[in-house]
Order: sequence, then structure tokens, then C-alpha cells
Amino acid sequence: MDALLFWTALWLAGVGLFVYLMITLVRRLVVRFSQGVEANVRAAESIVNDECVPEAWAAPYRQQIETLRRTVGSEAEIERAGRRGHKDCLRQLDRLVQYFEKSNLVDSAESRHVLLTGLQRQRERWVAGGWQYVIEREYDH
Repeated sequence: MDALLFWTALWLAGVGLFVYLMITLVRRLVVRFSQGVEANVRAAESIVNDECVPEAWAAPYRQQIETLRRTVGSEAEIERAGRRGHKDCLRQLDRLVQYFEKSNLVDSAESRHVLLTGLQRQRERWVAGGWQYVIEREYDH
């Protein structure tokens, strides 16, 4: 009888631990998902409304270029870092466009069209402006 009680208690403890771990995992996934959604919405807002590159996208490259300038990096190194940042920002913008093409967060087809048109318009500006326009441009916001 004592053995049966012990194994039952152990089984219940195992099930309880499993349920606790699953709840914790689901909570973390929900938080991570919501942070991703929020980051995408903020990035789109920054690009379309403020007409600027999201700071989180450009900051690492701005920092790298500033460090190269402080440490007397060659113009070729600065150019490479800028081009790399430009390419990465365009890649992130393309991912953002794909996200909003498929996302259910947009309330209507018209809103989706306006958003995607604004993102595409900014992409064209970023391509035409080159890395200096995207990475080094000072924004008034």
C-alpha cells in the first residue's frame, strides 16, 4: 500500500511538473510572438510614417562605421560596412513586406495596400539613395 501511494504521488508530481513546464513554455512563446509582432508594427510605422530606417536595423552599422572612422579605418572598409548595412536593411525590409503580405493584423485590403505601397516606396528610395542615405542619414524625429 505504501509503495502504491509513493508511485501515485511520484506520478502526480511528474504530471504536475510537466504541466508547469508546458504552461511556462507557452507563456514564453506568447511573449516572444507578441514582441515580434510589436517589432514589425513599429518598424513599419517608422518606415512608412517617419520615412526612416528603424534604429535597431541601422544602429549596429552606424556604430561600426563610427568605430572605423575613429580608428582610422580605410574608406574601403567604411564603404564595405556601409554596403553590408544597406544590404541587410533592404533584406529586413523585404522580410517585413512579406510579413505584412501574409499577416492578418491588417484590418482591410485597402489598409494592406496602403501599407505595402508605403514600404515599397521607401524601398525604392533606399535603393536609389545608397548606403549613405540608409545608414548615415540624420532624421528629424
